[in-house]
Amino acid sequence: MSAIVVAVHIWAAGFDTPTPVDELELDWGGPLGDRHHGLTMASDTRQKDVFPRGTTIRNHRQISIVDVAELESISEALGIGVIAPGVIADNICTEGIPGLTELPRMTRLLFAGGAVVMLGGENFPCTIAGALVGAQYGTAAEKFPKAAMGRRGVTGWVEHPGRIHAGELIEVRLP
Repeated sequence: MSAIVVAVHIWAAGFDTPTPVDELELDWGGPLGDRHHGLTMASDTRQKDVFPRGTTIRNHRQISIVDVAELESISEALGIGVIAPGVIADNICTEGIPGLTELPRMTRLLFAGGAVVMLGGENFPCTIAGALVGAQYGTAAEKFPKAAMGRRGVTGWVEHPGRIHAGELIEVRLP
């Protein structure tokens, strides 16, 4: 299966919204300049059954990826115009990966330029992304999680560094 990169974004710490960039530069910690960059992260509510909140763990959420079909589906569920790439803090927006959110963990995305991203699973929707949508489209932040469940995209980490840009081809390799 192959697809294409539609847009790339960085959400830098201290900025209110994600910013489109010409190129996403990935090192072992993820996209340079992004608030989720790093080899480690503090555990949060998603790991509460395993670690006390704030425990340092491996960063499996370096990159957020969504497909335009999922953005269209979320938009329809919210009753708004189509959510633009980057609005829900996706670093990479793709086109042509049907059911992206449902891809199994350990699926690889091989980018034509050489970067490889390993998928860690569904990016569960939250009110942070909901607030970003609300600021842009006037919806209530708390409506986003229900509208986006099962279609919010995936998170992943860098398996091989490189640069990613809009228009680049992607090969999807299932585990």
